[in-house]
Order: sequence, then C-alpha cells, then structure tokens
Amino acid sequence: MILGRRETEVLTAVVETYVETAQPVASQALAAGLGLSPASLRSTMAALTEKGYLQQPHTSAGRIPTVQAFRYYLDQVLKLGPLSRRDQSRLHEHILPGEGELSQVLRRAARALSSLTRQVCVIMAPRQDLARWRQIDFVLLRPGMIMAVLVMQGGLISNRLVQMDTRLTADDLVRCGNYLNSLFEGRTTLEVRGEIERQLRSVSQTLDAYRRAWELASQALASDEQPEVFVGGTSHLTAQPEFTELETIQELLRLIEERSRLLELLDKTSASEPVSVSLTQDMPGLAGCSLVISPYSAFASTHGTLAVLGPVRMNYARIVPMVDFAAQILSQCLKSRY
Repeated sequence: MILGRRETEVLTAVVETYVETAQPVASQALAAGLGLSPASLRSTMAALTEKGYLQQPHTSAGRIPTVQAFRYYLDQVLKLGPLSRRDQSRLHEHILPGEGELSQVLRRAARALSSLTRQVCVIMAPRQDLARWRQIDFVLLRPGMIMAVLVMQGGLISNRLVQMDTRLTADDLVRCGNYLNSLFEGRTTLEVRGEIERQLRSVSQTLDAYRRAWELASQALASDEQPEVFVGGTSHLTAQPEFTELETIQELLRLIEERSRLLELLDKTSASEPVSVSLTQDMPGLAGCSLVISPYSAFASTHGTLAVLGPVRMNYARIVPMVDFAAQILSQCLKSRY
C-alpha cells in the first residue's frame, strides 16, 4: 500500500523520532517540524493506526511505529548516502591493522562493527566446501597422531587431528602433502573431496603407493565441519530498551550461543543484493529484532556473510552503509590473499 504524501511525511517523522528517543511519539512533538496543526496530526496518526502502521501502547501515550511502518520506511522513504569518511577510516583502521589469519580479521571486524553500531555483529566465515585449495601440511604430533593443516585461497585455515598407523614418519608426511598439493592446488574443497572418495573406492591398497595420502586427505576434509561464526558486541543488547525483559534477553543470548541456529538464521536471510534488511518478527526468539545483512566474497565461489543484529528501531541510514562498507573491506581482504 502506497500512502499519501501527508501520511508518508507523518510516518517518516514518527519513525525517525522513535529511532532517536525509543519513546512513544506524541502529536505535539511533531507539530512544529511538520508545519501541521495538532488536530491535523492527530487525524493523520489515527488513520495510520487504523492501517496498521502505528500503535498506541496506552490510551494517553503517543504512538510507536509497527514493523509494517519500518518496512514501508525502508522500502519507500529511506535514501541512503555514502558512509562518512570518518566511519570509513575507523573501519579500515580497526579491521585491517596488519597481517593475520582470516579468522583474526573476521574477529576484529566483528568487534569494530559492533563498537561503531552499538549493536551485535555476527560474521560467518566463508564456507570451506567452495573455498579453493592452496596447500595442505601434515605435522606428526606423536606416533599415530597427525595434525592436518589445510590453507585455502583467501586465508581460510582448517586444522584437524588425524589418526593413522604408526609407520608414517615426518618425511612420509611431507611427501604426502607435496603429492596432494600437486594434484589439488586451485580446486575447490568440494571437488577434492569427490576425487578422494573416487580414488579410495577404486585403488587397491597393495598397489597404490599413495593410498596413505588419500586416507590422510579424506580425514582432513571430513564434511561435517560448519563455518566459523564470530560474534561481537553481545553486551550492547542490554542497553536497548526493547530488551529489558529477562525472558527476551535470555532467548536472544541462547540464539547467539547456539552457533547452528545462527548459521541457519544467516542462511535463511542472506540475499544476492549487496545489503538487505530482514525484519525477523516471524523467527523464533527474534520478535522485535532486525538483521542488516550483506555477503562478502572474493569471487562467486568463496563467500561469507556479515550481519548486524539489533532491535527493529535501528538507525538504518547509518548502519546499512556501514555494513555495506565493512563487507567491501572483507571482500578486498579475501581478494588480496589469492
């Protein structure tokens, strides 16, 4: 439903005032800024209430915007500008202060974005299946116990303990690593896993001098590994007036702690466009919340997800460009590691 000009102006004023104050908005507070009489304002606000865009928590109180109002505001009203140079500099400074593993970069990004937005930041690392193989090394910890260290293009690193027979020496492991790297550099983990399964099915143990290499790689690439998730700014939840009830905050904290639920949430809400806003009122445990979410990637085959989680009453004019810019920084970081 497209609202009339006056209704849109009043709704915009209510939304932006509520974002700033977190308090019900009375008609008297808007009269001077809009140049309308209190009677005209009350009439328009009553019409918006009837249409489901505003609600009145108490008879004598002002009105607050509904989720429907925020959706209209996001789709029909909000005009996004570029992120300020100051915020751009702060994100660059905090996310990319130097070299480090990709996990360190993502952890810094989650802390930086949560600090600047005063909301919770959730970052999902790129999925390993679509990442491209750079190098695998095997380290002998003790007889029969080996550490497999797989480095993917883009800086994603996977460490896994592998158990093998005690006859493998450190030199054997170097040869196995060199053999696998010569075959698989530049191929996706999904492709490599399929090739390993075919080789193990078809090659006789007595005839294949490199069967141990295939077996090592098979254990190193076990498919049950979920992407890492980095969370920053959980403490900001308690500063939001929407989350003052103990039951609400406990449910949100449980969601954040359960990484599988977070991954499911990010998968459901991720989209192909640079930045999307999901008003998550229909998701268990997230009533009254919103996700500003963006993918980041080096190429189409390697991507992760970045999101800011907070109340529906967020300053989208600032947070949406900030999420977009942070995703651009992470994409550049991945590309620089290829």
